[in-house]
Amino acid sequence: MSNEKHIWISPEKKGIRENRLLARKVHENLGDTGFKPQYSAKWVDVTKDWTGALRVQIQHEDAKGITPTMLKWWFENLAQKTTWNGKDFTGPEVSFYHLWHHRDHIAITPLTHPQNGTNNGFAVGAYSKIQEQFNDFHEVINNKMLTTVLDETEFSFLIKAGSLTVGRINHYYEPTENGSAFYAETYMGVDIPIIGWLINWLLLPLVFSKKTAEHWIKHNIEETGQTEKVLPYLYKKYAQK
Repeated sequence: MSNEKHIWISPEKKGIRENRLLARKVHENLGDTGFKPQYSAKWVDVTKDWTGALRVQIQHEDAKGITPTMLKWWFENLAQKTTWNGKDFTGPEVSFYHLWHHRDHIAITPLTHPQNGTNNGFAVGAYSKIQEQFNDFHEVINNKMLTTVLDETEFSFLIKAGSLTVGRINHYYEPTENGSAFYAETYMGVDIPIIGWLINWLLLPLVFSKKTAEHWIKHNIEETGQTEKVLPYLYKKYAQK
């Protein structure tokens, strides 16, 4: 009788692992599966105000070879898939979202469509769901987002719990000599008069603590750094026709 142990993995988790490995293979073909280190950022900061809300700020290293126009297209199309394998476009399908972070990302799912067209990623006025897990074993993020701004200077959305806004994430970018300056800020907290600060002080630490903020900083620096590796190839193939 074989002593080999068979570990059961749910079909959902197995599918996630397979997609992540496909994305990692693309980076292997590019010759680099590593991520940018945290010290690559120009500066980071985590603050907690008197209401109990947390603000996390990152001024990233400039994204070389990436224009604001490319960034807008990227966020608009993150839910798409590609057959790019890091060499050509003959590989198995892999999602843009997994290519952006092959270890942590699970899925991005458009939930609604804006009035002016389809939703292939994020779109102003449309809801999307983001699923990811920091460092593949820390906190699981499973949030519904409402995009409020997406243009060639800013990408911002609200984090929703039902009809309640519990936070927001803002990205600002502008052209530089070699690419784009990129700033990201997460604000977690409920802005409800009188009781908002009670919710923030008592309940917010259970779902988004300072330790969570540290994990988010690491993850955000890593995924933002991957943009330089994958976006130029995908933009040239799908956007510049």
